[in-house]
Amino acid sequence: MMNFNKTQDTLPNQQALNKERAAIVKEFIKDLPDELLVLFKQRYTEAKAYGEKNPMSYLLFESGRYTNFIEIAPRSSELLDFKYEDEKHFAEDSYEIDPRNDNRDVQLTFYKFDPNDEKLPPIFMHTYHFSEKKREKEDAKLTLEQSDMLVEFHRFIPNLNDILKGRYKKVKTIGAELLQTAPKDKIDLQKTQRNALCPCGSGKKFKKCCGLKMH
Repeated sequence: MMNFNKTQDTLPNQQALNKERAAIVKEFIKDLPDELLVLFKQRYTEAKAYGEKNPMSYLLFESGRYTNFIEIAPRSSELLDFKYEDEKHFAEDSYEIDPRNDNRDVQLTFYKFDPNDEKLPPIFMHTYHFSEKKREKEDAKLTLEQSDMLVEFHRFIPNLNDILKGRYKKVKTIGAELLQTAPKDKIDLQKTQRNALCPCGSGKKFKKCCGLKMH
């Protein structure tokens, strides 16, 4: 992956290039003409504009994977910003997109805001459950500092539960649309472990779902 400042990075979830390929990429970036860099920037802007209007054009359906809400609804202006110890922080919320999974939770990732740093390390990650009982159990796992930050997060966004529930519903609706166009993979049920999650995406154990149909 090439950055516009002519540096390079490894694509997320991809293996790093070997020395030979890395050298080829480095040489390509080094000798990249300015007019081609301008063209890349134009294409990037065009792609971003198109993606904002048509998020379905780039979203992938992958059961069990949590997707950042900003990728699903790039035009959303409702940010999860808050202050902690007089400094600006924010949270990113990610959702499991498969409508067949009634997981009813959100993955929250907390960051300290820094306008000069685009690659901020997360402070911590937290699973927010819509079930109050499950939420209490999850909150009990936090450190004192994390718990304090979560309290401030709720204080700054008093209607947080309603916001996350609304986004959850929107994501599941989009997931249902993506499911209609997703390729139908053939699943070898014979190789699925009885206590593993069922590959159909129901969220149930295999032995209590598709495994029952095999006997």
